[in-house]
Amino acid sequence: MTSRPGITVGQQHFTYLVYADDTTFLVDSPTQTSSCLSSFSEVAAVFGLSISCPKTKIQNVGSGPQPPSILVDGNPVDSVSTFTYLGSLQSSDGYCRPDIRRRITLASSVMSSLYCIWKERRLPLPIKIRVYLALV
Repeated sequence: MTSRPGITVGQQHFTYLVYADDTTFLVDSPTQTSSCLSSFSEVAAVFGLSISCPKTKIQNVGSGPQPPSILVDGNPVDSVSTFTYLGSLQSSDGYCRPDIRRRITLASSVMSSLYCIWKERRLPLPIKIRVYLALV
């Protein structure tokens, strides 16, 4: 048997792991969550990395049972219904509606903060249109 380069976490084999800042694990059942996080913590320690327990969250997507209380390095891991991952709001019901609402709200607040530009009489309309198109 030849050994493959990389690291193995649970049953997954990662061959290119330069820097892990945001990591997501998809597991089939809540019981696999604890073993997956423990394996990842052990392998990360080899590289001098550690899991940030306050930033680690568990989300149950769908209507399955809630995962049991999980400890990583003796610290409890919170279970959440929504969280922001890579700028996108992830919802446990699997719908994107909350993320769309959030993005519309953010865009609306930015556009309203430019109220003084839209009302500025010294700026010609073509410049205002270019600013608007650049924002959109």
